[in-house]
Amino acid sequence: MRRLRLVPGGASAFIRNFRTSGVSLAVLVLTSTIGGTALATSPDAESTPQAFALPLPEIPPFAMPPAAAPMESQPKAFAEQPRDEFLVVRGVEIPGFAMPSEIVAAEPVKEAASEPSKSAALAVPAPESAGTVLRVEIETPPIPALNLSMLQVDPPAILAPSVAQPSVVALDLDAERAQAILEPLRAKLKIRAAVVEQIAAFYAARAWQPLWIDAEGKLAPKAQGALEAIAKAGDEGLDSARLLAVLPVSLGEASGRASLSAERRNEAELALSLAASTYAQDARGGRLEPNRLSSMLTPALSLPQAGDVLEALAKAEAAGDVRKALLAFNPPHAGYRALRDALAKLRAEPKGDPDITASTGPNPAALRASLPPNFMNGAGLNPGQEDARVPLMRVRLGLPATEGITYDAALAEAVREFQRANNLKPDGRVTPRTRTLLEDLEAPLTRIHKAKAAPDDRIATIIANMERWRWLPPELGRTHIFVNIPDFRLEMMDEGARIFETRVIVGKPERQTPIFSDQMEFLVVNPSWFIPPTILRKDVLPKLAADPGYAARMGYEVTRRGNSISVRQPPGNRNALGHVKFMFPNEHAVYLHDTPGRHLFRADTRAFSSGCVRVEGPFQLAEHLLLKSQGLNERQLRAMVGSSERTIRLNEKVPVHLAYFTYQVDANGVLVRKPDLYGHDARIRRALSL
Repeated sequence: MRRLRLVPGGASAFIRNFRTSGVSLAVLVLTSTIGGTALATSPDAESTPQAFALPLPEIPPFAMPPAAAPMESQPKAFAEQPRDEFLVVRGVEIPGFAMPSEIVAAEPVKEAASEPSKSAALAVPAPESAGTVLRVEIETPPIPALNLSMLQVDPPAILAPSVAQPSVVALDLDAERAQAILEPLRAKLKIRAAVVEQIAAFYAARAWQPLWIDAEGKLAPKAQGALEAIAKAGDEGLDSARLLAVLPVSLGEASGRASLSAERRNEAELALSLAASTYAQDARGGRLEPNRLSSMLTPALSLPQAGDVLEALAKAEAAGDVRKALLAFNPPHAGYRALRDALAKLRAEPKGDPDITASTGPNPAALRASLPPNFMNGAGLNPGQEDARVPLMRVRLGLPATEGITYDAALAEAVREFQRANNLKPDGRVTPRTRTLLEDLEAPLTRIHKAKAAPDDRIATIIANMERWRWLPPELGRTHIFVNIPDFRLEMMDEGARIFETRVIVGKPERQTPIFSDQMEFLVVNPSWFIPPTILRKDVLPKLAADPGYAARMGYEVTRRGNSISVRQPPGNRNALGHVKFMFPNEHAVYLHDTPGRHLFRADTRAFSSGCVRVEGPFQLAEHLLLKSQGLNERQLRAMVGSSERTIRLNEKVPVHLAYFTYQVDANGVLVRKPDLYGHDARIRRALSL
């Protein structure tokens, strides 16, 4: 508690000193009130006053209400008051005080010798009477409540003794030394030189703090997650030996929780980061450059940057999180996961099967003893018919004998599987081609027998197919179109559900349909066909030269400009594109379209086009693309058929994926193999040394 001592003259100086704040009167009255002690004065106002003490508590800064403006803001009022007037506060005379005339009360009162009022009182001499003073009442704002808790100080908290944690020592590296360590390892992996720069930049940005080595120079627990993913890369069809080959022996020591020297710590840290980032790139398709294998392989790979991979791994807390982060770079698609599971199952199969021969299944020698030559001679046979050849067919297909000669459901299913194994249409009908293969006792009965009969390239071919899954975008699109070329099939997917499926015709082996992804932007009803340069040079021009009437018969419009010739086929029933084409502009100038040669869809192997994909049921596909967004159905689209082109732009682009998978797992979990039309399996196996 501070005390303010006021004396005559001193109070006047105090007041003058605070006049600019506009609070001098309030301060004197406030302190006399809240201090609990009245001002000590002599009874005689004209006698020399006694010194007095005023207790002042600590209070927050005080602001006058807006109505009481600072004195300096009213210079005219002060100028009108004579300077010899004085102020009396509880009988204390404070000379030299100028009272603004606007706030002086007009009522003269006699100074009463009574108890001091609780309100603030100021007294000044009346202008005409020496014994009379004017009493001025000044309302002061309420005193804010004091928060006494502010004066309380909590005792200092007693902290529990902490155990000092050793800080991780920065790697003894700079960019130049890091690149010197990484460069020979990069060359061993045969990856891009930019990876070295990206890893060095990652560590420079974190002031060369290690990612995999702890404060004791040992391998941190989270590094075990990276090592586990790398060691089991073969489960994903990747080459774990290739990745492990760049890891130093010292990393094995660190795995045993042994401390490493500073130099070996640098080597182990950088090598593991290189192996981890390379795993991520391999998982996204970075092992090969597809367009170097074939000009028809032009997928746009989405390879992660090494620095981004390490940033993601740095955020992982535990070993399991690091492992999951690396595994997530593999394709998320259901087709890829199904092949991965099939690969694991195939690797777990026991080698050899004593009950099945290396070629066909049941022993061909035993079959020859049971079946007469040409036992399938005769007319065609369909399920449900009765025929004397039925018991012989059951023997050939390894089914138990039954009474009767009816071509029943069990036999029909065995015939369909036989047809699948021999690349025939699986309809159960015994056609001339099926009869011939049934009599060939070396022909496999099932796809399993076929796989066992062929050189065992199944594992290598599954891995080649898994590699092609890595070429697809991680997100295929909420709505997308997927064409599997070896399966001659198109499907349209929406929200994970197949909403449309149809047969397609793809390019001949000498004019392949390319492998890539793009986005469909529009479709054209009644399209014209401008014959592409390759087809024009190889097909049309020789026929035009040999037959002058060829162009007229085909309905071609030939335009000559100097030495160049362009040929256009206008819309119509004979147009090679049919009545509608689906456009996704690309470097190959291929697209989906209708065809006037619809009879070709009946063939089992449908590789007839010059590269584009011909669609069976094009108007149904168009309806699925346009019905929800633009309200156009198949009937309305067919009504547009005529002689003039009609372009319809899609409200939202639809991804189109032209893919190539010779191995797939069907709805029953059976691994199904399709013919390698263009030899892509063989190219990839050679490139990966499989």
